Amino acid sequence: MGRGISAFALLLLLQASGSIAQQSIWASPWWNAVFLWGFLALIVVFVAASVRGRGLSVSSGVLAALVLSGLALWPVAVPTTVPPDIGTPWLWAMINVGAAWSAFAFGSVIGCGYTVVVGILFAVVRTLPQSSSAPWPIAIEDAAFATVLGIIICLTIGILRHAATSVDLAADAAIARYRDAAAETALSNERLRMDGLLHDSVMTALLTAAQSGSAREREASGELAVSAMERLDVQGLDRPEAAPASLTELAARIRFTTADETAMLVGVHCDASSPFRLPGTVVRAVFEASTEAVMNAARHSQANSCEVRITGHRSGKIATVAVSIKDNGKGFRPELVSDRRLGIKVSIQGRMRTIGGEAHISSIIGSGTDVRLSWSGGVA
Repeated sequence: MGRGISAFALLLLLQASGSIAQQSIWASPWWNAVFLWGFLALIVVFVAASVRGRGLSVSSGVLAALVLSGLALWPVAVPTTVPPDIGTPWLWAMINVGAAWSAFAFGSVIGCGYTVVVGILFAVVRTLPQSSSAPWPIAIEDAAFATVLGIIICLTIGILRHAATSVDLAADAAIARYRDAAAETALSNERLRMDGLLHDSVMTALLTAAQSGSAREREASGELAVSAMERLDVQGLDRPEAAPASLTELAARIRFTTADETAMLVGVHCDASSPFRLPGTVVRAVFEASTEAVMNAARHSQANSCEVRITGHRSGKIATVAVSIKDNGKGFRPELVSDRRLGIKVSIQGRMRTIGGEAHISSIIGSGTDVRLSWSGGVA
């Protein structure tokens, strides 16, 4: 929205450039300093803020105030002896942008009120000698047109903002439901595993003990009880399900998975200075984060090729692994990605954090994206 208002303001300034050059020689130096040069400087600030996505509310509120006060002070800054053809004050061209700035900064209701006030003010200024002494009917007609158009702009901004808020709330609710469902699924799976363990080991040991009569049967039931206790200990330790693997095996898994899932050309290269095996949890996290980065490139970047490079070395019992996933797509600005987009925050950065690793994303518009994963820890 800020970028749209910026384009609107620059277009109207270009249209008013002739009036600005003609009228600035008659206005007082203080008026030109504040309401011409200061106004233009603030527009540059607003345009820059719209590109960065920050600082828009403050700059738009100040700009709206400058449009209103600049029109109010026009009769004070310009003498009555100006030529009759001086024309309408050039700030007239910025009335509707002022309405947009006001609605953007303070909301649609205040924006509509601002539009009515600035329209009445303009009608009065339009009839003065400093503004070519236009007849009242013409002044009222021009002011009414500007007021109606400004109110439409303010209401449109309000509708768009309300729609965006509704979409944000719906997205938040959907993500909350997704997280709840994922938690329920994980809990259900854990219960199924525990139920199976209790049925297969504990209940079997208890039934055998209850039915044992001879010394041999009691000895067998004791062995079953020991086995059940061992399995319960293993369950409590929450050992990783994934098996340890080497970097070469990790690269082969990534190559096999991405070749079937993406239409772009994916090259996977592995360079390990010495052979070693990574713990299963590390293998799983690096594999899932790497494939997610490749899938993101295939879905969003419009890339036709992606290169995955895995490097690692071992020093004693400590291994260091680095993975680079670089595509030749259109690139993006990582700082503007919404927190509700889980592909980067959860599937890549979150997975690496769970194993004590890191994930850094760098991207340049038009030059592709480079995702770098790193981990250091004990070998399997």
